[in-house]
Amino acid sequence: MSREQEARLYARVSIFKRRIEEARAVVARAFETAPRWYVALSGGKDSTCALALAREVCPDTPAVFSDDEWWLPETEEYTRRLSGLHWIRTNARHTSWFSTKGDFDGIPDYAQRQGFEGCFLGLRKDENSYRRVHLNTRGLLYFCQRDEVWHCNPIANWTARDVWAFIHSNEIDYNRAYDRLEEIGIPLDEQRIGPFAVERAIGYGQLATLKRGWPDLFNRFALAHPEARNYA
Repeated sequence: MSREQEARLYARVSIFKRRIEEARAVVARAFETAPRWYVALSGGKDSTCALALAREVCPDTPAVFSDDEWWLPETEEYTRRLSGLHWIRTNARHTSWFSTKGDFDGIPDYAQRQGFEGCFLGLRKDENSYRRVHLNTRGLLYFCQRDEVWHCNPIANWTARDVWAFIHSNEIDYNRAYDRLEEIGIPLDEQRIGPFAVERAIGYGQLATLKRGWPDLFNRFALAHPEARNYA
């Protein structure tokens, strides 16, 4: 059974419907708390859901995407299809050997300068123990003192199955790199889209997957950053 077929079947179960109701309720509460929100968009499936949920309430909600210099071709195609996208360059130190330079210290820096009051994030508890503790402690909607804006995590209690059920049952556009990940046999819970060499994720086979699914792109990246070959 394909991912889409399974997702459409799962979309019929009651636990999925309850999680959707919870997510929509917290998004509505977020807009009641503050009027000017944006979505921190990675190009991945989770932030795609956060964006879709926010735009159900406020269709003009902008998305902010950080160009990390290297990206999958499907990611560029996906972001080009989106309306209301702020495409920016930021300073990001992903590893000791891979970093990017831009006009902003990060998406929160850009958002503050734009006067946004809240940020929707696609964080989920079941991704790792750190996020589980963080989200259990802070909750789905809270004021982030560090960024000085509200944070809303509408899909915190979702699983990867919930994410795909929401995308396919609502006919939401998504990054087609996930189709390539499915083609090469990457398990559902291990399919990730993002910068090529994030230190906290590089040990999980991120670059090995890149080499397997996009060998030409991996070779270009490794030519610019030879250290990448140590991880693939």
